Amino acid sequence: MYTISELLNSHVVRSIVPKRWNSSHKKLHNVLSKMPLDPKHIAEAQKQRLKLKQKVSKVSPGIVNLQVLGCGAPGAPASVYLFTDQTRYLFNCGEGTQRLAYEHKTKLSCLENIFMTRTNWERIGGLPGICLTMQDVGVPAVSLHGPPGLDELFKAMRRFVILKDMKVEASEYATGDVYEDHVMTLRYVVINRDTSECKGAGSDEEQSQEEAPVDDTDYYAYERKKEAPPQTQSETTKSARTTDWTKREETSVMAYICKLKPRHGQLSLERCVDFGVPPGPLLGQLKNGNDVTLPDGRVVKSADVRAPDDPGPVFMFIDIPSREYLKDFMAKGDVFAKYQQQATDEADQAIFVVHFTPVDVMRCEEYRQFMDRFSASTRHIALNEVNNFSGYIAAHRIQYHLNQLDEQIFPLLREENNEYNDPPATDPDLVRSSSLSYMHIRPPKGIDRAQEASLNASEYLSELELLPDFKEALEALKQQMVQHNERRSASIRAEQFPRLIFLGTGSSIPNKTRNVSAILILTSNQSSILLDCGEGTVGQIWRFFGKTHAEAVLRSIKAVYISHLHADHHLGLIGLLQARKKLFGDDCERLTLFAPEQISYWLRLYDCRFESIHKDYTLVKNADLLEQPFKDERLFEMGIQEIATCRVRHCPHSFGVALKVAAIGTHPDTNIEGDVKITYSGDTMPCESLIALGRDSTVLIHEATMEDELAAEARIKMHSTLSQAIEQGRKMNARYTLLTHFSQRYAKIPRLRPEQQQSGLGTDLGIAFDNMEVTLDDLPTLCKFYPALKAMFISHFEEMEQKAIKRGNKKLRLETVKNGTGSKECSPTR
Repeated sequence: MYTISELLNSHVVRSIVPKRWNSSHKKLHNVLSKMPLDPKHIAEAQKQRLKLKQKVSKVSPGIVNLQVLGCGAPGAPASVYLFTDQTRYLFNCGEGTQRLAYEHKTKLSCLENIFMTRTNWERIGGLPGICLTMQDVGVPAVSLHGPPGLDELFKAMRRFVILKDMKVEASEYATGDVYEDHVMTLRYVVINRDTSECKGAGSDEEQSQEEAPVDDTDYYAYERKKEAPPQTQSETTKSARTTDWTKREETSVMAYICKLKPRHGQLSLERCVDFGVPPGPLLGQLKNGNDVTLPDGRVVKSADVRAPDDPGPVFMFIDIPSREYLKDFMAKGDVFAKYQQQATDEADQAIFVVHFTPVDVMRCEEYRQFMDRFSASTRHIALNEVNNFSGYIAAHRIQYHLNQLDEQIFPLLREENNEYNDPPATDPDLVRSSSLSYMHIRPPKGIDRAQEASLNASEYLSELELLPDFKEALEALKQQMVQHNERRSASIRAEQFPRLIFLGTGSSIPNKTRNVSAILILTSNQSSILLDCGEGTVGQIWRFFGKTHAEAVLRSIKAVYISHLHADHHLGLIGLLQARKKLFGDDCERLTLFAPEQISYWLRLYDCRFESIHKDYTLVKNADLLEQPFKDERLFEMGIQEIATCRVRHCPHSFGVALKVAAIGTHPDTNIEGDVKITYSGDTMPCESLIALGRDSTVLIHEATMEDELAAEARIKMHSTLSQAIEQGRKMNARYTLLTHFSQRYAKIPRLRPEQQQSGLGTDLGIAFDNMEVTLDDLPTLCKFYPALKAMFISHFEEMEQKAIKRGNKKLRLETVKNGTGSKECSPTR
């Protein structure tokens, strides 16, 4: 067994970094890489990106790195990021890739090619999110490479993944086709599935499905300050006719053989002097491989003053999903043979082979024979379930911090770390990986070790010791919690239901500390319901519960509620369905899916054109619950008496929901008995219908996307501010209000008004964090956490205050100019 560090120690280290890239280009690149970018600046960013691309397109790549962005551990994508001085490439993009890219500062502004090995959700589930982010940072176009069908993904999601400022292209490729640019030459190898023993694709099961209504809703019209034009009957009929409902099965996967372009040898200044080359631009031409003519007419050849060229190394990406592909994989052995032991040129022997292939296929004799044909110097990197640690370091870091406040409300994540877990003894040849592992294909001088993701608990806890007021604030919190802690124990807590587990508390896009919307409500030991299911929800479950317990929790999820069809609220649904099917097979119980009716178009189209999912859920339309709450025997078994919905003020087809859940166990701190009413707002601005629905709720979970000073922006985007969410709770007489769905500008703690900071949160309020577990008895204590949270996140808090001051000063200047007074009034700073 090799670790990434060990297998890189033997690699030769050499590099040339173009000086021009290290100055102005790098500065421009950093500007373009900030995210998200204001839409009005996207066109300018694209223009600058094209200029930069033209300037560097003829520059030989210097440093070339292969970064394991996602290692394929449970709940993590398997994805690889290849980056050079000028260009970026992504290989596979499962759910969570965008979040890992953000956490590890992976710059997306130069990413223009994404290579997929398969068209299943495990490989493509992160494409929608990462493309939206790429559009924000000014990428003008992206090319998708892979098996047939990739172009259909964005057609199916065109209503809730809006890419009006970035062009997405997908083409089909055959074995022998070549992609080539100034960095590398890439060869496509199509591996076909043996269908001789498979059932015919034309099954009659899809014929029994109801026709899905065509969804032509404009879910973002309100942000453009216009009403969505009503869809005419003829337009709807035309859309229905152009939708391809033919059942398509995955019959091929794609492998990639990559070879970097040769790099010119290092320029010898001594030889240049010997040949009489004067200082100046002639040296640059010689360095780039061009012959030059001296002023005296003599010709100096580049080969005479440079070291031998560095031949481009070879590396591969292989993904064989099942034994059905092994026959064609072995038949194409000659394609790979020229890069294995029998390569005619030693430089053609592959230095890395990245395996997305699952472990059970890698254990097959045919696959082992394929691996054995490579040179002993070839390193095989497995990105699959053999790995344990997902690489979401920031989630662990903040959880270690929050855990100091309360060990039960903020339990440590139960994800295993690769550093302390060896691969199975039955797989001695499999090379483990972890996210943020760097493999230097052409490394910079002086670097011969990989950088690997690992946890360091002592470092995280020592960070708290450096905070000026945290120790005192923590001590004060502990004193206030003494009586509560005396009445609770882990055994009592384990039998208390319902329990709320916040899996995602951020809005729009995930960041390293807050994932997008998802709330798990445990109603008993065997049952739970999920409120919204943003991208990466399954990964959050794996990390929160740990591998063994997570499987039980995934089985316990009997129902999922989707509030509306913005991507950040439902893109994790297919991943959830697939995870359950993979774990439980035919024993997997159908989910009851409460959602807007329009979701059926997307789910049906995915079912027909990508993977079969229609047997995994039963749709209950949210609109059907407006007049009469939903009740059935299955809900009663879950401990849920009824579910009711109302329309809320956000995008079209947005709903709020109220659940009546049976309280189980003793709750001495709240004295709650009987049914508990939990109301969830989804996304909405202040809304009378939600107040009516949630009247006398035990718990209101309400979005609080923006701070109060951004009320105008919140109104445009049809969201609520903190004070508006709090007021909603008081108007409906909710006993407790929990705030969630914070804008990612408040990545750690939302900003309160100055008077709220002085008085603290009301006794009925709490702030939600990712990986936070709340029982009914915890509700009265949540208001006490704010002073300690403020001390913990003081740097973030002060940064928000500075931004608020700048906004205030700018507003004052604009008002002064508008009034034409020209007088110098006191600014908010003073």
